Amino acid sequence: MQVEIWSVPGLSEADCQAMEGLYRAHYDGAPAEAFRRDLAVKERAILLRDAEGVRGFSTLRRLTVGGRKVLFSGDTVVAASCRNQTGLAGAFGHVMQRLAQEGGEPYRWLLICKGARTYRFLPTFFRHFTPGAVEEPALAAELRAIASELFPDAYDPSTGVLHFAADKDRLRTDVLRRDPESVRFRTLNPGWTQGDELCCLAPLDLGNLNALGWRVIRDVAPVWYE
Repeated sequence: MQVEIWSVPGLSEADCQAMEGLYRAHYDGAPAEAFRRDLAVKERAILLRDAEGVRGFSTLRRLTVGGRKVLFSGDTVVAASCRNQTGLAGAFGHVMQRLAQEGGEPYRWLLICKGARTYRFLPTFFRHFTPGAVEEPALAAELRAIASELFPDAYDPSTGVLHFAADKDRLRTDVLRRDPESVRFRTLNPGWTQGDELCCLAPLDLGNLNALGWRVIRDVAPVWYE
């Protein structure tokens, strides 16, 4: 599996079509133009590619919200047959390292989760994040401030969930795992089957990575394309 990190303007039309095909194979409910509209405002795309073509992707955008530096994840999809690989996580770690080189206050990673598989990225690779098994009051307050500013009409600070009134995509299926993190996600976001999204935040300080996070960074060597 080849792991690539692209600037969005550098993506070929064929790759954009392949990404959109993966997205539509896994989500229902979004209007026809939604994927391209979302992609157009992102800066980076992580692609997983094998002999069959693009097999997974994630999109990223840097923001400044209330004086905080925020990295916002957009659509993330991986073909079912490729979900045991660590390329996506490793490439994200390399993006973290590049952002850390900017210096100053570290970025916060804003992740909005439609399914438990996405949420589990946090407890798998990070020491501190919210919401989680251990309450992080200061981080939770940051999350409420950021999400309230970015999604004033959809975000409910009492639940931490985004609810969009119309034209919202939703997962076609998801494995109902019984591990504690997956159960926690479904408890926190009971409307996930209708497209509600759980807002999450993690410091993108390299010291916030756990041992597994560092291991996947070492094991993955992405190719950067501008």
